This record gives sequence, C-alpha cells and structure tokens, in this order.
Amino acid sequence: MLLSNIIAALPALSLPAEDSASRVKLARRDATEVIYISAFYFSILNPPYYLSYAAYYPTTTLGYNLSLPGANDEVLGEWAGRSLWDTWPTPCTGNTHYELSFPSGVLFQFDLNYGAASASPGTVVGGGWNGFNAFTCRRDSGRVLYDVVEYTGAYVAALINCTRV
Repeated sequence: MLLSNIIAALPALSLPAEDSASRVKLARRDATEVIYISAFYFSILNPPYYLSYAAYYPTTTLGYNLSLPGANDEVLGEWAGRSLWDTWPTPCTGNTHYELSFPSGVLFQFDLNYGAASASPGTVVGGGWNGFNAFTCRRDSGRVLYDVVEYTGAYVAALINCTRV
C-alpha cells in the first residue's frame, strides 16, 4: 500500500492551536521521565486516609529528591475519589486498566497485573502508554515521594513507578 493511501485513510485530526488556552505546550521529554502511581497518605486520621494520585516527573532523579511535581504534572485518580483503602490498587483481581488525564492534556493509560499491590519492589506489574511513549510499570517500595506541607503528617507514597521502555 502506498504511503499516500495510508495517510488518506487516517481520520482528520483536529489539533488545538499552539496558543490555545485549553492545552499546555509540552517540552521535549527526557528518556528518564517517570510517572508515579501513588497515594496521598494522611497518617493523622484514624484510620489513615488515602487518595489515589499520580505524579509525572520529567527525569527520574526528581522522583528521588523529594521534589514537588509541576502543577500540570499531577492528578488525582478517578477510581478512588474520597474512599478509604488499605492497599493500592484495591482490589486488584486481574489485569486492571486505568486512565489518567493530566492538566497538560496528556492521557496516561496503564494496566496493572493481578497482585500488583503485594508484589516485591522492583517487580514488573504492568505497562502503560501516554500517546508518545511506552512505559514499564514496576512496584515501588512505598517510600515518601514528597511531604504534603499543607497537612501535618501527610505525604505522597511512591507505590508504582512507570518508566519509559
């Protein structure tokens, strides 16, 4: 098949203008970019309170020095709302598909395998795609990604990290 036939068969794309207020212009991404599938953890409440959360970092290094993500690089997970949970993700009864829409306009889709919440740190537990690159998702250690300074005793725990393939 000729390239021109393939191009003609593609649906017309309606992309916003670069100056559109509805989208943020994205910078070129580093090969070490990472998305943390995490939880806001409020330890001062009894029982502890968790909110599902994801944070994007343009380099892996930023995820290890307690840096805050940019305003367009964090999102609450749609699957949790304000529910209580003890493990993440809960329940994980099979290959579970999730989608996160960041304020930048990037949609991150990922699948987690059965047992992701109880896997050993470093174990591959799924994979993802952000429309630009493929990601491998591994169980993280639950370490503190950063402290939530607005709330005493609150922090973000790194539960799954998804790095570029």
